[in-house]
Amino acid sequence: MSRIATAVHILTTDGAGGRAGATVSAVCSVTDTPPTVLVCVNRSSRIHGAIRENGVFCVNTLASGQEALSNAFAGRGNLEMDARFELDSWIPMLSGSPALNTARVSVDCQVDSISDVGTHSIIIGQVNDVRFAGEEGSLVYVRRGYHGLPG
Repeated sequence: MSRIATAVHILTTDGAGGRAGATVSAVCSVTDTPPTVLVCVNRSSRIHGAIRENGVFCVNTLASGQEALSNAFAGRGNLEMDARFELDSWIPMLSGSPALNTARVSVDCQVDSISDVGTHSIIIGQVNDVRFAGEEGSLVYVRRGYHGLPG
């Protein structure tokens, strides 16, 4: 699986279940009518329970050069959740989920369905709002390392 190149995203949520974020790579478009995306999240992760309770999430696609932010939200460095969010600036999307100001794109979603497969859940969300920022290249992960793509 490490040979499959993927874009790097920070998945966020906020609401009654609390504010949480995590680095994820399993994200894709499902349909354009209605606009829908899916994310795969480990059921043992803190963000999984928060998304379930909040019913919303935001996919923030990272730009080249944002490796440190990706590592922080992946749990490397053992930062508390609030400290992770303090590493950059965020604005709330329509759902209230945090959008990274420097993300290539932020896709705000309402949870439509959740299906369990093995250790993960496939969470399908209907898109509420989209925010674009910058023209930097995207950050990808392959063979256990980060690589930047040109803009």
